[in-house]
Amino acid sequence: MKKLLSIIAAATLSLSVTASLPVTAAESDYMLHSTFEDGKEQWAGRGSASVRVVTGVSRSGESSLMTTGRESDWNGATMPLGSDFKAGQSYAFSAYVMTDDTSSPVTFYLTLQYKSGSSTEYPKIAEVTAEKGQWAHLENKEFTIPSDATDMQLYVETSKTTCNFYVDEVVGAKVGTEISEPAAAVKMRKGDINYDGVINVFDVMLARKGLINGITDKKILKAADADSNGVFEIADMVLITDFVMGRIKEFPVVEPEPGQVKYTMKELTEKVQSELVNNEPSDSHMEKAGVKYGTIVKKTYFSKKANKNKPYNILLPADYDESKQYPVLYVLHGFFENEDRMITKGNGTMYTRQIVGNTIASGEAKDMIVVCPLIFTSATKESATDFGDPASVEGYNNFVDDIVDSLMPHIEANYSVKTGRDYTAVTGFSMGGMESLQIGMKYGDKFGYVGAICPAPGGQGAWKWNKEEETPHLVFITGGTSDDVVRLTTPEGYHNNFTKNGVPHVWHVVQGGHHGDDSIHSSLYCFVRAVFQAVD
Repeated sequence: MKKLLSIIAAATLSLSVTASLPVTAAESDYMLHSTFEDGKEQWAGRGSASVRVVTGVSRSGESSLMTTGRESDWNGATMPLGSDFKAGQSYAFSAYVMTDDTSSPVTFYLTLQYKSGSSTEYPKIAEVTAEKGQWAHLENKEFTIPSDATDMQLYVETSKTTCNFYVDEVVGAKVGTEISEPAAAVKMRKGDINYDGVINVFDVMLARKGLINGITDKKILKAADADSNGVFEIADMVLITDFVMGRIKEFPVVEPEPGQVKYTMKELTEKVQSELVNNEPSDSHMEKAGVKYGTIVKKTYFSKKANKNKPYNILLPADYDESKQYPVLYVLHGFFENEDRMITKGNGTMYTRQIVGNTIASGEAKDMIVVCPLIFTSATKESATDFGDPASVEGYNNFVDDIVDSLMPHIEANYSVKTGRDYTAVTGFSMGGMESLQIGMKYGDKFGYVGAICPAPGGQGAWKWNKEEETPHLVFITGGTSDDVVRLTTPEGYHNNFTKNGVPHVWHVVQGGHHGDDSIHSSLYCFVRAVFQAVD
């Protein structure tokens, strides 16, 4: 050990090593550079397509963006071009694509979508033909954006095929910028913190430095977590030291402790943001062979606030077992709606049962109980009568306390549930979305996951929490670009409130999403995969 420490000391004097990868001069001039090492960035699925970041398949680094669920050749991966890209100006674009399609070579396009007055245009930026399993380069060194272009989107599509494909190393830059050849793909190796292909004294140095200063780079953090328990700590540095000294030949895999925090709020937010889909896969609505689905039961509970019994629907998981305990997700409806709206009867058919069942069956979500209550809570009115009626609005606002005072105690007394904010979530649509935000603001100590789907205006509060133990693990806001009721501006206002206060949160924009089932299904599909994930 003394010998190792002396080597470390000498190396420290002779070499400055940092836990980050260098940025080349060319990269520093890029206006857009999507590497997908830290998530999806602003990329989303186009049409029916879904996108997600995958590791182990990449043109450079460790990760790339995989596009699946394509039902037409124009379905693909898309992102908005920011305000730095100007109409009438010329730019260089580059992207790498790959497919596993076995039938024939695939023609890819890098395409610009933009508005020109009342019409939408789709000029091709670049084209390339890709062989199965080989990265192909989409490139145009000088592409001029039309002078009348507004609302610009960059996207990748194919010709006459709906194959899955991967995208990596997307670059946009001013004309004349040298877009350098991406570095070769790397494979993460536990303990190799500086990714130089060997585990040696320099990795021990970086581990020690990381314990003192912290490590924020996700890729480096993954390599530094030598025992794979999800946390970088002193035990990892000891393991790396033992490996360098020859005392161990491989790193053990240590299971996380029950109740151990797996993700901070910021980490979980980044993870969920990177996994968002614009449209949930169409098969998420289907009942599949071999998959068991939960049972919906209608019950009532006594509301102290309303001084009467109120109905709710409860979705019990498949093979519900009283000897087990389940986390609970509360899902709230909108104005003039009832307890059926979010579970069985939407604008058409609500596929909550199928979405939850399929997501649990695929291992992407934990077993859970879902409760859909009638949220209108009034001792004097049976139902809401008008948006502008103060008594009607009060009936919805009363549920902020009713859920805690009456509904939650009833659910906990009658069903086998895990209690506490780590195992309790709430989301809602429209008026229910606004109320879920109010519930989360007031009772952050009781709800660890708070969502809002096309939330109605009227929410008030500090839009932050003063204590860690009262701060949810996740805040999730969805808005639809085609919402003609609250429009995108209302949920965006809540998003901006949290942003101004530095609160990490997921901002989920459903392209083409209306004030209805399409935005709800998309949000629920993402939200049920995100809840109850912060703690093991």
